[in-house]
Amino acid sequence: MKHLYIIGNGFDLFTGLHTSYGHFRRWLETNYVFVYENMVAAYNMEGEWWNDFETQLGQLDVENYVRRFTKPKKPITEIIAYLEARGQKKRKTPVIPNLCSENPCANRLRGLLEILQFCFERWVDDCQRMITDPKYTHIEKDESFFINFNYTDVLEWLYEIPEERVLHIHGRASKHERLIFGHNKHPHGGIFSSVDVDHACSELCRYQKNPYEHIFKYDKLPEIISDVKEIHVYGLSISPVDEDYLDWIEQHTPQDCMWEFSWHTDKDKERIDKFVLEHWSIGDRCTLIQLQEVVNK
Repeated sequence: MKHLYIIGNGFDLFTGLHTSYGHFRRWLETNYVFVYENMVAAYNMEGEWWNDFETQLGQLDVENYVRRFTKPKKPITEIIAYLEARGQKKRKTPVIPNLCSENPCANRLRGLLEILQFCFERWVDDCQRMITDPKYTHIEKDESFFINFNYTDVLEWLYEIPEERVLHIHGRASKHERLIFGHNKHPHGGIFSSVDVDHACSELCRYQKNPYEHIFKYDKLPEIISDVKEIHVYGLSISPVDEDYLDWIEQHTPQDCMWEFSWHTDKDKERIDKFVLEHWSIGDRCTLIQLQEVVNK
């Protein structure tokens, strides 16, 4: 395989899809306002929170969340009356039982994240169906393999790339696959944290991305990329959530292959420069470009 393309959301935005997380916020506020309001209640959404949605998802202040949404503790007299009513006068342990064993805070967070997942998948489906005048850029179709971080069918639908040469590493909406989104944090309670905090952290951990889990679900990938000549990173933000994927790709591709990064904003260039600085061996093998529209795909 001569060309390896790593496709990020900037590629879909260039094509004309409204797939930024800012678009998702506006879509959510319009179509599922109660979900949006619950997100606002859970997270401190200041500044450009939605622009860094996946990273911010793991930044929940769990201790504060539990304090805000935990019901007041029941008086000891009410607990005793409850136990006596059930005929449990002889308790096996002197520890006062927790009548909130269901962990309502964790359940609330789980429900919010699950319905957010549903909304996310509906939004991606809407994005695909609403494009009317797509823009194209040049890509090499022959001897190419594509690692697609997007959930859309832009490559298969607009560029007519065969399905077997596209790895949707985070799921494909049109195939009704579970779409993977999440953060790269490891939320956990402290030594003296309550059970509710620990359970809420566990729910948040379900949306932690494990890049190697998604890489290794395609067992032929190491062999496919082992002899690539050129790596084209188009539209990938290279955020902290994505860096582990690129680290793995850099380690499993030839040390003399060329790298090409597309950029759109100055922040994109800063992230690319940081990645190249941390992977100094590709410094003299990389170029920066901006995606250009072509008439024929």
